[in-house]
Amino acid sequence: MLDTKKYASISIGNIYREYLRVYEEDQKLKILLKYFGEFSINLIRNFADGIENIMAKEGDKRHIVKRMFSILIEGLQNAHIHGGKDENGEQKAFLIISQNKEEYKLTLGNILENEDKESVISYLGNINNHNEEELKQLYIAILKNGYLSKKGGAGLGIVTMRMKSSKKLKYNVYELTPDKSFLVMEVCLNRN
Repeated sequence: MLDTKKYASISIGNIYREYLRVYEEDQKLKILLKYFGEFSINLIRNFADGIENIMAKEGDKRHIVKRMFSILIEGLQNAHIHGGKDENGEQKAFLIISQNKEEYKLTLGNILENEDKESVISYLGNINNHNEEELKQLYIAILKNGYLSKKGGAGLGIVTMRMKSSKKLKYNVYELTPDKSFLVMEVCLNRN
């Protein structure tokens, strides 16, 4: 995971621009899709359709396209539903989808209330500590228990993203204000 903390003064726009710069200049990744703003339902549909078309043109296998589609939908819905709002009441978030010959990298960032920060970090760490079989069991347990957070989610999106990528989720949290932080999560997907 990038440590952009040492490069960017902490603002959402600077975090977004620094990830783009590092991906393009340092990591030599090809940026396929980038967006900074609020994720609406229509925008989520457009991104999903767009990335599916891009990947088809890139010649990726159908099962890889389906995995990316699932990861993208879950990630965007998670940011849309759970993303916090800034001091102006706006839900600022970003999406970057990049690639090299070996993998795709989907990077999502959204505002996080500091009161939720420790539980989110703990949940992500817990998900990363599960192996494939444990993730399947956790997924089933969440479905059976039907627990919903105060914003209406059950945590299945993050579990699904981890399962579909077959790799640990990378994440970083940047403190913006005493009340707000910014969560950036990277999900990598092998292209073969």
